[in-house]
Amino acid sequence: MAQNDYFYQPALGLNDMTNTDQRGIAYFYWFAALSYLFSSELFAYALHGLHKAMPILFLAASSLILTRGTLRLWLVFALFASSCGDMLLASELEQSFIYGLAAFAFAHLCYSLCFIPWFFWSTKPLKFIALLLVVLALVLFKVIPQTANLLIPVLVYMAIILLMACLAIFAKQNTYWLTLGALFFVLSDSLIALNKFVFTLPYEHLLVMVTYYLAQYCLFIGCIKQVKHHAEP
Repeated sequence: MAQNDYFYQPALGLNDMTNTDQRGIAYFYWFAALSYLFSSELFAYALHGLHKAMPILFLAASSLILTRGTLRLWLVFALFASSCGDMLLASELEQSFIYGLAAFAFAHLCYSLCFIPWFFWSTKPLKFIALLLVVLALVLFKVIPQTANLLIPVLVYMAIILLMACLAIFAKQNTYWLTLGALFFVLSDSLIALNKFVFTLPYEHLLVMVTYYLAQYCLFIGCIKQVKHHAEP
């Protein structure tokens, strides 16, 4: 695929982004994320699901400004689906876990479609793939016997997140932002699975959300850096 393909072209202004602009995105994102982490640990309140999703919605809005073409479509879908998953998992719906799982599965498929054009075979990322497979194998070994009627949805979800993670890790010109994002996402979801099906983790909510917010931020920055690289003459 040519470097000047429409998929890779940034929206007007991306190449002119200053370090101050990039820091502004980071500051607002982490302010929103930390405000949720602190408030959710201290007390219960209405609309906490929306508060939980606010950092991800901010990244989705930033993607609308900083990207265009096919990438913008899939990246915004991935982030918006993730925010829906956040709100569903925080809701009191009877099937909230299944609905949230479906939303995040769709988000990972959208991320995968972002990463496919950047796929580049190399032996260097294999160490990360090996780490990924070991972690998922250990988690599945513990989780599968406890899933009961959720076995199929859990296995399908694991397969989808594995696909997303592998494509992120094998992305050409990967500056490790995408790799870190993929690994943090797998870690976050593994903690959720272990806590739900196997045993209660101390500080589970805090650990899950910190690794999740790190994952989304790393994937977003990785995508923006990929766009800037491929848009260069």
